[in-house]
Amino acid sequence: MTREVIIPPTGLLSHRPYSPAIKIDSLLFVSGHTGSDPVTRVFSGDVTEQTEQAFRNIESVIEAAGGVMADIAKATVFMTDMEADFQAMNVVFRRVFPEKPPARSTVGVAHLARPGLKVEIEVVAVLGSSR
Repeated sequence: MTREVIIPPTGLLSHRPYSPAIKIDSLLFVSGHTGSDPVTRVFSGDVTEQTEQAFRNIESVIEAAGGVMADIAKATVFMTDMEADFQAMNVVFRRVFPEKPPARSTVGVAHLARPGLKVEIEVVAVLGSSR
């Protein structure tokens, strides 16, 4: 069994006290990602844009590990306002995973790491499973 820290070319999260992802053999455990741009740390107030950016951030980590988004087996979505934002998040989720979506849990939370963040997504992928 091999354990490897995965850091995408952007250096996304490399300054944090945790790894963007940990790869153990073909399993990839991706830390939670928000809708913040990895370079500027700026994010939109809109849940649609935040969800899209979170998935772009996740995709950069998965690709750095040699995988693709279709390798995602499980997603956990954390949202600060399920009532107002759940449907908009679902629209993006369906667009990212048009066929064979991963298993998913969605959890309402009071706050995320920074004020104004509406969504955070973490995933587990099995690299090569979509081929």
